Amino acid sequence: MAASLVLVVFSSLSGTLRNIRSENRINWRVTAILSAVVAPAALAGVFASYYFGKTVVEVAFALLLLALAYPTARGRSEREGGGSRIPLPLVLLAGVAIGVLAGLLGVGGGALLVPLMVLGFGSSTKTAASNSLAIIFFTGIVGAVGYVATGYGYLSISLPPLIVGALIGAWVGAFARNFIPEKVVRWGFAVLTVVVALRILAGTTGMF
Repeated sequence: MAASLVLVVFSSLSGTLRNIRSENRINWRVTAILSAVVAPAALAGVFASYYFGKTVVEVAFALLLLALAYPTARGRSEREGGGSRIPLPLVLLAGVAIGVLAGLLGVGGGALLVPLMVLGFGSSTKTAASNSLAIIFFTGIVGAVGYVATGYGYLSISLPPLIVGALIGAWVGAFARNFIPEKVVRWGFAVLTVVVALRILAGTTGMF
């Protein structure tokens, strides 16, 4: 999980740098609001990993992904007047929960951040994806530092090649997104969340 968060830092940094010049640029206001609650909450997830089993958390995470898949696919673009649908206090509370999950499971939280911004701030899926990379960058730093500080400072020799791949992949993905229709991005992301959720559930039941 510590190594995963290190990879998240590099991949999100690469994507964020590319998004600065993309057509769907980062909304720094939304990014700052969520980063302020998600990143610190990741530390709580790091420490919670010492006391709680991951199975229950993973199942809850997977079920939440499944619940968010359809509204994410049906979300409207900013040009269509997506509008805020979830009150800000609930958005912030959800941000805290995502941060805890990020630290607990060693993930960036983008699978939940994107639908949260679509449903909470009325962001388009493309803009939410740009925002999520910046938020994940800050969250990954906090979570990785937390794991290192608690004694997980040793990282595998296989990590550098993965970092290089993450840097290249995130850059290519952020660039390619500019040429993909908004609707395709929405439905593609929804399908991805379902696949991830099913993979998690299969793992917890021992199928994989």
